[in-house]
Amino acid sequence: MQDDVNGVRVAVRCEVADRIANVGGDWYLSIALPGGDVMLAVGDVMGHGPTAAATMVQLRAAMTRLALAGDEPGAVLSALNRMLCRRNPTMIATAVCGRFRPADRTLTWARAGHLPILRATADGVSPLFQPPGMALGVDPAARYCQAVVELRAGELLFMYTDGVVEQRDQAIDQGVQDLAEDVRLAMRTSAPGERLRNAIDHARRGNPDDDACLLAAEPV
Repeated sequence: MQDDVNGVRVAVRCEVADRIANVGGDWYLSIALPGGDVMLAVGDVMGHGPTAAATMVQLRAAMTRLALAGDEPGAVLSALNRMLCRRNPTMIATAVCGRFRPADRTLTWARAGHLPILRATADGVSPLFQPPGMALGVDPAARYCQAVVELRAGELLFMYTDGVVEQRDQAIDQGVQDLAEDVRLAMRTSAPGERLRNAIDHARRGNPDDDACLLAAEPV
């Protein structure tokens, strides 16, 4: 799927492990916010199937509501964490969310125990600095710090869940490096208008037994 949201081109690929129920615990968000900003996010409820999917629906709906109300990413994750601790104390989730401001091309983002955002530039592909933040559902008093990065024209961002990069026979850091290499190849071999779609299409699927979600974004 590909769409334009407030001047940000977004492409997404989601796959579920439960082929029978066709539901899972991974989610993404790419919504236009009042004032012209964009909220981008992916999340992962531990496990898969109907139980994880039900929790995912609650978290995604709450994230949407909080973002539209104007909450910054750190505050959004804090609220989701308190909600999960209160409503589903046996469930754990990870998430990363960012608010992109086209006016100054800055991304303000926070993470809850999640894998780092990848940034693709003309010089290569590398993870953004990771602000601290534990997984959702562990400690109701947890705090979520924010980081800010300015994006240049032509740069792409990639958010993903562990099903994209996890392999049984290797460390997850190696899977992140493999994804970065897939993105790097797509950047090098694609025309500018095709890089986003090609990166999504050619990124490998790490673990077929886990849900997987990959979101790519390019300010235009």
